[in-house]
Amino acid sequence: MVDYRLSHPLYLDVQMMVSFLAYLEGGVYVSTEETMQTEQAKDRKAAGGGKLKLPSLGALLGLEASVNAELGGHTGESAEIKVARHHTAASLFNALYEHLASDAKIKHISDTDDLAGVKSGDFVEVSGRYTGNPLEETLAVFSRFFEYMEELSGKEGERSSKASKGKRSGNPQNREEASTEEGVSDLAVSVRQFNEIRNTLEFTLFLKMKDELESSPIHDVVLEAGSGLRTVLTVSSDYYNPAVGERLKSGDFIVLGKVTRILHSGESINLSRRTVIGATEGDDSNIAAILAEGIPGLNQHVGSPIVGFPAIQILPMAIFV
Repeated sequence: MVDYRLSHPLYLDVQMMVSFLAYLEGGVYVSTEETMQTEQAKDRKAAGGGKLKLPSLGALLGLEASVNAELGGHTGESAEIKVARHHTAASLFNALYEHLASDAKIKHISDTDDLAGVKSGDFVEVSGRYTGNPLEETLAVFSRFFEYMEELSGKEGERSSKASKGKRSGNPQNREEASTEEGVSDLAVSVRQFNEIRNTLEFTLFLKMKDELESSPIHDVVLEAGSGLRTVLTVSSDYYNPAVGERLKSGDFIVLGKVTRILHSGESINLSRRTVIGATEGDDSNIAAILAEGIPGLNQHVGSPIVGFPAIQILPMAIFV
């Protein structure tokens, strides 16, 4: 093999890939077995006869041999080696990719002009920068931030309680130390603001949206081409997890998959559509921004979940490099 290309999939829909490859090759063999035989003859001075088995290590390696000897003759030695070759999901993907590329079954998309000859169901390949789902990532970051604030809130509560007890102490020194610590710290202000936010309806709805996005069987993530074309990828939770997302984050990758929708002028896709709130508000409603207005500090960081024209939606078989 001289003319070949090796691709490494970070996301791979194994079921789709195996089904297509099985159709093209009349079945898929995950492993094959190859048998090799070797023979060798040499002079023997000692007399004897019989059969000699190789040690147990040879058996572990799948090696079997026997030795026959005759007085004043030759020793004939034969060996049979069985080698098992196993395919991986990535190697099967490379085989399928080679099939599709050599048969010119893949349409390459790099800008909006390429969309003219594309229709739903086509096999396409798109290259670009992975940007994920801005709403899902923002909610995850703020959720972790509020977890920190929960812990700090507990620490601040302990400090306030200690200061309050000190003020009531019969020891003048303890009362003086408590008065010194009584001043409002920056931490106390942050904790107070957090407690106010935690009790708002907007905060409760944000946490609900986060849970729905994370538990959805399908995730919407975005790949941005250099020409401004945005590609919405509907990835399956069976093959997409936080570890995959971290490997893809802010990198340049190639997507191979089937087109499921081509947006036209005036159309859009809402990346919050996997939540109850997002589904009821429609494709062009930025409910996340509306909710963020009620949470100080969050409204400046929530990315828009609206993907408008020009854009394409793909059911990806692989995201690879």
